[in-house]
Amino acid sequence: MGIGRIYPEEPLSLYIKEIYHASFTNEDRIPVLDDCCHDLVIFREADARLYCAEFTEGIEINHHIFSISNISPPFSIEFPKSLNFITVKFQPWCNNLFFGGKWKPGINDVSQHFKPIFKTNDASEFFQMDDPFEVMQLKLKDYIKTFNLSGKQRLLKQIIELIYQQSGQLKVNDLEKRFELSRQYLNKLFKEEVQYSIKHFIGMVRVMNAVKIQLHNPKISMTKLAYDVGYYDQAHFVRDFQKVAGMSPKKFFNLNGAFFKRHKIN
Repeated sequence: MGIGRIYPEEPLSLYIKEIYHASFTNEDRIPVLDDCCHDLVIFREADARLYCAEFTEGIEINHHIFSISNISPPFSIEFPKSLNFITVKFQPWCNNLFFGGKWKPGINDVSQHFKPIFKTNDASEFFQMDDPFEVMQLKLKDYIKTFNLSGKQRLLKQIIELIYQQSGQLKVNDLEKRFELSRQYLNKLFKEEVQYSIKHFIGMVRVMNAVKIQLHNPKISMTKLAYDVGYYDQAHFVRDFQKVAGMSPKKFFNLNGAFFKRHKIN
């Protein structure tokens, strides 16, 4: 297993949260969490299956360049022998900017959508490079020149950055007061631009924080973990985790967490 990751600098970081490159061999089915950031995914093999609530028997991932949309947890990926891929993770306030419009539930071929970035439909050139990150960043910088954040998206950026800073340990009421906006407007803004409700987004940030803590401390108790991410009631923590992951935290942490190993990289 090999994982590499970079966080772009400005101006690219206004649009792109993270780029990572991973390769797995002979792994069990790998669970995936939806972090509310839309991804541009590039598979070298294009030979895997995605499992989710809507497709319990799995659907084939037979595209090299794709994104995943409109499905519900639990999510997992299964592949026969090896999996080598690059993921471009967009900032959540850019979901509608880059992925607006109607997408079918499941796997969507986005090779034409992002055609300026790729020479071929299988993007094979990226897997032959010594440093695919450098080339990908250059291509993305050129690609985003035609995009600009709207006033709403810039406001949303401020709100989301605060949610990240607080690790999701705040309430919608706190954001109402801080930004002098109504709950209805905040939720409308999130659903339009992030394509998730504000409550779900906050819950996701707390759950992702719990996953990162457990990754660095696998023996932590569920009671301590719940407390560390701001819950005084373990049952409430389990309910929120279930909404995001589609399963209890205990079950999730007993599965193969290969996709999350990148969070151990400094």
